Amino acid sequence: MPRNRRAAAIALLVAFLPATSRGDAAPPEVPACCGGKVDTYRNYTRQALDSCRRAVQLRPRESVEAEDITKLRACIAGGTRESRNRLDAALRALRSKQARDALRRYQDVFEASLGGVEPTLDEPVAAYEQRQSSLRHSLAHAWTRYELAEK
Repeated sequence: MPRNRRAAAIALLVAFLPATSRGDAAPPEVPACCGGKVDTYRNYTRQALDSCRRAVQLRPRESVEAEDITKLRACIAGGTRESRNRLDAALRALRSKQARDALRRYQDVFEASLGGVEPTLDEPVAAYEQRQSSLRHSLAHAWTRYELAEK
């Protein structure tokens, strides 16, 4: 009896497998959107934000401090400048006006998030973390709006 069940299971498995052979061609790959320019732009914005956030030190039960405020401000300014350059290339690669508008909105939210990395004077750690969480959430929503507009 167990042998019959095994044979039946194998027969069902083989019956529902897609028919392929060595001669079948691989499915065509879906081309990356916009020649990868939008992906390059998005990856850069993520890296720039992470890089600038690393310059901020959180000390529990104390205020948030930046190691070197001039270094942090230079990071923010450089990230903003480079992201704008990459945004131009990404916008040229997009076809629909809705997608371009959504990507511009993402850039605006990104710049606000990047500027928000700098702690305010005597800001408590909990308030800083809450503000950063809110900014990350806004950035994720802006990217989702772009993805929806692109389709």
